[in-house]
Amino acid sequence: MSIGRKISFLLTAVCALALLLSALFFCAPLAAAENPAPVLLSSDTLFAVSPTHLAYTSGNSLSIVDLSYNEDPFTLENAFEGEAKDLKITSDRIAVLSQSGDKNILTVLSYDKDAGVIDPSATFPAADEPALSAAVCLGVLNDEFLLMSRINVYNVDTKLVQYVPFADPFGDVAAVYYDGASCFYIPEDAAFGAGNMLFAKGAELYLYDTSRTDYSTVSKLTAPSTIYGLTPLSQGLLAVSCADGIYAYDAEKNSLSKLPGVLYPSKIDSEGGFLYAFDSSALSIKRYTITGGALIYNKCYDAEEYNAPEARDIVLPAAAKEGDELVLYRSPRDLEVVARVNGSVLALTRVVYDDGGVLYPYYYCVTESGEYGYVPEGDAALRELTSPEFTAAQPLHGKGETPVYTFPVKSSAIEAYLSTDSSGAVLSLTPGSEEKERVVLSVSGLLDVGSTSWARVYLSRGDEVSIGYVDARLVCPYVAYSPAGVDDFCLTDSKRAGVYVALYAQPDETSEVLGELPDGSELRLVSAFDEESLWTCVYYGDTMAYVLTENLTVSALTTVQITLIIVLCVLAVLGAALAIVITIKRKKKRDSNEET
Repeated sequence: MSIGRKISFLLTAVCALALLLSALFFCAPLAAAENPAPVLLSSDTLFAVSPTHLAYTSGNSLSIVDLSYNEDPFTLENAFEGEAKDLKITSDRIAVLSQSGDKNILTVLSYDKDAGVIDPSATFPAADEPALSAAVCLGVLNDEFLLMSRINVYNVDTKLVQYVPFADPFGDVAAVYYDGASCFYIPEDAAFGAGNMLFAKGAELYLYDTSRTDYSTVSKLTAPSTIYGLTPLSQGLLAVSCADGIYAYDAEKNSLSKLPGVLYPSKIDSEGGFLYAFDSSALSIKRYTITGGALIYNKCYDAEEYNAPEARDIVLPAAAKEGDELVLYRSPRDLEVVARVNGSVLALTRVVYDDGGVLYPYYYCVTESGEYGYVPEGDAALRELTSPEFTAAQPLHGKGETPVYTFPVKSSAIEAYLSTDSSGAVLSLTPGSEEKERVVLSVSGLLDVGSTSWARVYLSRGDEVSIGYVDARLVCPYVAYSPAGVDDFCLTDSKRAGVYVALYAQPDETSEVLGELPDGSELRLVSAFDEESLWTCVYYGDTMAYVLTENLTVSALTTVQITLIIVLCVLAVLGAALAIVITIKRKKKRDSNEET
């Protein structure tokens, strides 16, 4: 092998590797975003939320998943000992308070928020602290873990006592708290007052000023049912999870008001303006926003995997029926907003979500930038394809290789790269292949997705036809540049007199018949004639059509014409022979008459 060929081979290999790595880099995240693995929950699940991740337990396993739910959850089996009592998370650590027999155990594990994995090397801080044996639950203050016990509030990280609010064993606070306090909250919000602490016991919510020395002063508010959790919502507003729903505690008014929209909550947490609640009936963690005094569901983390549909039976642009903005949701049961688009998106297929007998139709769509989501059918209007100015096409000369995409978005897979040769014939190179093959390129329609105009094209490779999409700016009408010796035209060859040759819209005898021609009709070839191919593409007027190759010939004469010539020749020979025979007989008769 020459040095030039070796260099060419190496460059080809490097380019192929680069294309493969690019495909893996760009396509893998999209696939993960469509259908991540389910979050596996159980009736004893505890959870907590950080600015980037959601941590949760199921039995003795500990898992994390990014809040966007674009990636699969990471699970660490046997992460802690005993039964989990409480769970909290900071920006880089997770703490689990568990109970094994009469013993409380505090397990702290680190996690990598970029990689989304938990470090299995656990630590057990405060193992010898008196607070641990009397621990009730955990808290987080300034990204540090707090351990709430029946004797104090202990800072796990600084190993200092944060509060000693119950030093007087005979005070009202100690008497109330010591027996059965279930959860607490130490606010960083000034609206609750400096040094205040809230804790719950049964259905009672207590507000206590830890800076006071008068332990007998406790503000109490009774909730409608048992309190399961406390978490901040906004300035001066606290979410209180009760057996019958979620309530908002207003610090200024010292009042509770129910937030409709949530059923069967238990554990709650908040982050980034969202409220997260564990739905014990559906075994799911749901995310809400507060709008107009109600909780509006918009996202779900649960054990049910909602598979993205595989059908691609629409592939048409969709735009907003009213206004300019179209909203895409993550799934019919996860109404997180994936994208807001001013303009059109590509509708791939239609799905119907059955929510307990109530049917909700959606279009499964993808944006110009490659974001997948669901649009309510009532919000979108489909746009049909527009007719092209030409059907026979070729890629623009001098533009290098023109990509053909699976769908009319540039984040989709590339089916082939198109170019032309010196004759104007269209060449196709399939990714991963080293050989180009001749194809027939035809445009069937035009569509706009976002800011790009696309041409839907057919690529005919002999008897095989595939559909793809090309940037409409990169194709032009077909022009042949046939060198000497190459046939441009062919003749219909019906094989029998009186029989017409059919021209089909596709290389399929069940497709539409565009016309029928008698034997010997002249047609222009779209590409070089190949007698080994089952079908041949020709021009029928300005339209491309397909004819069975056996019904065409590039010879000067068709089978019927040749047969007719042979018949005429035979008749001529027979006629000549008959004339000779008749002449001979006449001569013999004359000779006989002369003798007599």
